[in-house]
Amino acid sequence: MDFAVRIGAVKERAITVDSNQTTSFLWEGESVLSTPSMIAEMEETCRLLIKEQVVPDPEWDSVGTIVDIKHLAATPVGAEVSLRAKVVSVEGRRVMFEVGARDRLERVGEGRHERFIINVPRFRAKFNEKQKQLGM
Repeated sequence: MDFAVRIGAVKERAITVDSNQTTSFLWEGESVLSTPSMIAEMEETCRLLIKEQVVPDPEWDSVGTIVDIKHLAATPVGAEVSLRAKVVSVEGRRVMFEVGARDRLERVGEGRHERFIINVPRFRAKFNEKQKQLGM
C-alpha cells in the first residue's frame, strides 16, 4: 500500500488536564500534568494526524518508535493544553514529527516523535505468535 504522508502536514487539538493525568509524589494534593501523560497526548496527536490524513482504513494504524520530548513547565488540572504535531520527514512507513504542547501562558513541552505505519491484522498475528513463544 502506498502512503501519501505529506511533509508539513499539521494536526492540532486541545485537551483539558484531568486528575488521572497527574503525578502524585511532589506534595500532598499535587495536581500537575505528568510527563508520561503529556507524551501520550503528543503521541495520540501524531497518531490522529496519520489516521485522519493518511490511512483512515481500520486495518492500518501506527505505533510509536521514538520519543525525544522535553517537559518544560508544570500545568495544573483543569487547564487547557493545546497540542500540535507537524510531519517533518517521511521514509517509507516511518514518519517523524515535531511536537509541541502549550497552556494559555507558556510552552509546556516540545520535541520529536517517530511513528511507524502498521497493518493491524499482520501486527496482531506477529504479536500473538510472540506471546505463544514466550509461553503466555
